[in-house]
Amino acid sequence: MDKIFDLILIGRGLSNLLFISQYLKTHQNLKILILEKNKKIDERFISTWQGPGLINLKNEYNIFPIQSFNEISVSEKNNKIKRKIGPYQYQTYQYSEIIKSLLKLIEARGIKIIYSGVNKIIENNRYVSVSTDKGLYKAKYVFNSSPYNEKNQQKPEHMLYQYFIGTIIKNNKNHNIKECQLMNFIHSNKEILFNYVIPLSNNSLLVETTAFGKSKNFSDLDKLHQISLKQYKPVESLFFEKGIIPMSISKKLTKTKRVIPTGIRGGFARPSSGYLLLRAATWAKDSKNMNLNQIGFKEKTIIHLLDKVFLKACYFYPELAPKIFMKLFNARHIQSVIRFLADTPSYNDLIHLIKNTPKKIMIYALFK
Repeated sequence: MDKIFDLILIGRGLSNLLFISQYLKTHQNLKILILEKNKKIDERFISTWQGPGLINLKNEYNIFPIQSFNEISVSEKNNKIKRKIGPYQYQTYQYSEIIKSLLKLIEARGIKIIYSGVNKIIENNRYVSVSTDKGLYKAKYVFNSSPYNEKNQQKPEHMLYQYFIGTIIKNNKNHNIKECQLMNFIHSNKEILFNYVIPLSNNSLLVETTAFGKSKNFSDLDKLHQISLKQYKPVESLFFEKGIIPMSISKKLTKTKRVIPTGIRGGFARPSSGYLLLRAATWAKDSKNMNLNQIGFKEKTIIHLLDKVFLKACYFYPELAPKIFMKLFNARHIQSVIRFLADTPSYNDLIHLIKNTPKKIMIYALFK
């Protein structure tokens, strides 16, 4: 194989595959290589918003949800807020099916994937050298979505980990849950804890127990998760997942002349929520008519600022976070909240959002 390429993608994750599936529409003759450490594709679920003004994942990428919801809910203790969200929907996808669908499209164009770990990346004025377990490859540009090595890096200020454990359970009877339960809060003074429940069929549920914490404690989280599962009286567990999403304003790498960070490494995951799919999909579409040296991800300034305030509020006042989210999802115009979470708010949406957050908490967080 010729070892000199126009572009090397490090990582077979969502952001790189979404990008290349769009870029090939306008740049058919590039020599491209994908490097991926693991052959096995993660089996997990990913959810996002769809509707007017948002990138249409079905039309642009030919990916389809396994479940769609017109109603969501958030709850704390005995207080439950249930909201109809039309004309928007909250949709759940199977991550492995998205990756397989994108890979099929990419492999049809003759792009090769080499399964090998990356040892070193060296950049000079003319190209980037990527050293792997299977050899040395060179490219004019590299898109790098490989994960951080936390052992060798200082933890950013005000960083939280969104870490979760999920199980698909099966019941004997209809569970009668119609809406997606985004956040069912569990009381804690140390971190933000909640259950996230998606009805996948009449008698099966995906139940995730999630924490936003300054450190990761999967042992304690699993205990809470097992307690949470009991209330649904499962007769069988069909699937198990766990994961971590870093929530940080500063934990991303800076683009250099020839190396462009993507995925979580490039700041694609929302610091306030962890949402990544729509941000990556929109960036990929917006980049398809650019030259490789022009491409890079940059957040909108006002969204960046609000994410920073939300993150600091969650970091310093975890015991008050349920109040923030309950007030937010009880806002008169829920569509404004959805457009903010989907990365496409108008100025009117932002004004409405600010009006419907606890001002005192957010001001304290802003000046912390």
